[in-house]
Amino acid sequence: MPWIDRLVKTLLPREEGFFDLLERGADTAVKAADVMVRLCGTGDPHARNALLTEMRDVEHAADAVIHEVYDALNRTFITPIERSDIYALATHLEDVVDLNHATAMQLEVHAIDIIPQGSVDLAQLSVKASLEVQQAVLKLRGLKQLEGIRGHCQTLSRFEHEGDDVYRRQMAHLFRTEQNAVQLIQHKELLEGLERILDAFDHTGQVLSAIIIKNG
Repeated sequence: MPWIDRLVKTLLPREEGFFDLLERGADTAVKAADVMVRLCGTGDPHARNALLTEMRDVEHAADAVIHEVYDALNRTFITPIERSDIYALATHLEDVVDLNHATAMQLEVHAIDIIPQGSVDLAQLSVKASLEVQQAVLKLRGLKQLEGIRGHCQTLSRFEHEGDDVYRRQMAHLFRTEQNAVQLIQHKELLEGLERILDAFDHTGQVLSAIIIKNG
């Protein structure tokens, strides 16, 4: 029965270290977004190579966090929020980093020398979204700032819609003006990757919204 589950959770000690892990996951999302915006803003090959290495390091850090979350879930009886929500949030935070990493690697794999218009705008929106996610995850600790989390989720949704507008506008411009077929494909895929990152942040917000509903 639900009331018995709540009573058990109240009486038994809970593992609060999950909040530390989720906050670390959110930190990697912020770092990945920061590297991406710098990648989109530089034309220096040496700076780009250094940033790609930095992105790989962030991706490895995110992998380490998710493995620690899985291990902790396997050995912990009582969790501060439902274990399925911890799993979902940690996974979505890692997805954000993975998408940043995959999009960044397109610059190297597809030998993209010219960054398409709109890339910096999309990357800047992702930086803003990452900070909203970071603040929302910080407010999870203690579950006493749920309304504040709701506000961050609403802002994430707004950023995603703004990103859609930028993406559609730049894709239309690209197909109207780009005569080089190879460059068209390169730019199209990069813009799609940047738009997917914003989608991933919004999906993370949806997970946070579900947590609010369950714990409100």
